[in-house]
Amino acid sequence: MMSFASHHVYAQDNVSATCTNPAGGCDTIAIEKKVSPWRIGGFLGPAFAFCGSWENTFNSNKYRDKSRFNGVGYNALLNADYFFKNKKENNRFQFGVGGVAGLQTFFLRKDLDTFLERIIASEGYSQAVIKKGASEDHYLAVGPVLNFNFTGKPRSPYLEASVRGGIFRTTPAAIFVYDRVTGNNIYSVTASEKRYHAGLLATLGFFVPSKNGLWAWGVEAIGFRTKVNYIFPGATIYPFERKHGGFSGGIAMRRKFIRDVPVKKEPTPALICVAPDLDIKMGQTSMKGMIYNPLRDTTQADTIKITWKSNSVLDSTKTETFTARIHQLNGGMDKVIGQVVCQKQNEMLWPAEYLNRFGRPLDGQYYVTVQSNQTSACASCVSEASTTGFSVVIPDTVQIAKEICFKQCYLEVYAYKMISSKRVVYGKSPTTCVGCICPVDTVTKKVPKYYLLGTVKLDHCEASALNLNDEIAKGNIKIPAWAKTVYTAVESTVIGNNCNEPQGKTKKNYKAAVRKGKAGTFEPVQQKK
Repeated sequence: MMSFASHHVYAQDNVSATCTNPAGGCDTIAIEKKVSPWRIGGFLGPAFAFCGSWENTFNSNKYRDKSRFNGVGYNALLNADYFFKNKKENNRFQFGVGGVAGLQTFFLRKDLDTFLERIIASEGYSQAVIKKGASEDHYLAVGPVLNFNFTGKPRSPYLEASVRGGIFRTTPAAIFVYDRVTGNNIYSVTASEKRYHAGLLATLGFFVPSKNGLWAWGVEAIGFRTKVNYIFPGATIYPFERKHGGFSGGIAMRRKFIRDVPVKKEPTPALICVAPDLDIKMGQTSMKGMIYNPLRDTTQADTIKITWKSNSVLDSTKTETFTARIHQLNGGMDKVIGQVVCQKQNEMLWPAEYLNRFGRPLDGQYYVTVQSNQTSACASCVSEASTTGFSVVIPDTVQIAKEICFKQCYLEVYAYKMISSKRVVYGKSPTTCVGCICPVDTVTKKVPKYYLLGTVKLDHCEASALNLNDEIAKGNIKIPAWAKTVYTAVESTVIGNNCNEPQGKTKKNYKAAVRKGKAGTFEPVQQKK
């Protein structure tokens, strides 16, 4: 790119395609991103059934109810909590409500097999079959939740505690022992019809937020208490209901969300953009509205410079830039040959590639536009465009257009096929009533049916000089074997004063006999008078 001086900007420079606009607008409401009061989480860890005392939970030789044999299992849950807004900004306690839904399973202890083998041996069976299944708890609970932040920072570690009440669906451990030979029941424990009970669920967790503050990871302890029903089926059914509880510990996560919150904003005055004053000069001579003849203007030209002047009233809160473009109109095309976009300078030079050897613009029509762009902290505007231009043209020789004559021919090729048609004959009936007209007979008669074989359209044609056989062959029109005579309607259209025949449309019909699938010589069809 050529440069005449360091402060000049050339029309080829294109710093950016569009101006940068500030976010928002001159509204009294703004949008801020804030932490949502909703928080979700999850937990996964091992679970232990609590059977009334610590030794009954872990010591299999002293547990209270040997029919259950609950061992170590797992607990998995999901929770969703809503925290209320604190009146005090620096309050590190947060109170909310929420709900949990989860599933826990307690697998059977290994010493159940020893217990069952002792029963089988005491009953005197040698071919016993043992089937068993672990116990399960499905629960849904709601209640208050308390959050305590260790510091006042957004990413502070925190404790979370909750006590919730809800519904537990408990299925006790299933045990079924029977004799393989006789099928007799030896020992069984199964669930009763009553599986739903009210229950409590308490949690306590410690969490550390991630870098973005939305995710938090930690450890959590969970305890629960409910009831369970089961039966011993046999000759006599023994139903039981007992307390059922336990605890679990494992890893947990929490997830916060960001939401858009509208906040009040002070209104700011709107911007008013005014179109700048525009000028284009070759040296000291204005080019606005000029028409140049390149055959006559052959002297070396001075530098062509485009300048503009602001008409806006600015202050320290506003920034004004300008967008100027040079357009060339040539051959029906509007082409931008140079531009500066959103720049503070107020001048640019004519692009060198659009200058001839005398330093003058190449042939064509040119116009220049310039607009003022203003921006503030909340708004922006663009003025109307100031426009000026000039032309560089070679005078054209006026030619009188020659009158033309338009001719077109349209050929329609068709044939008639004889087909059988039934016709009902009506007459007076001698049997029904005197003077009545009734159908008395059905007559079969051969009638011709019209079939269009194809069409041909020809431009710049002489209807009287057409060779119909050649045109039918060029149009790839096939003559069917059943056709005995083929017809062609020729419609001729003539438009223009420079024609040697009358203007308008004329139509003539021709026919030719068909032999061995080929049409003979076409002859005019004589119209019956």
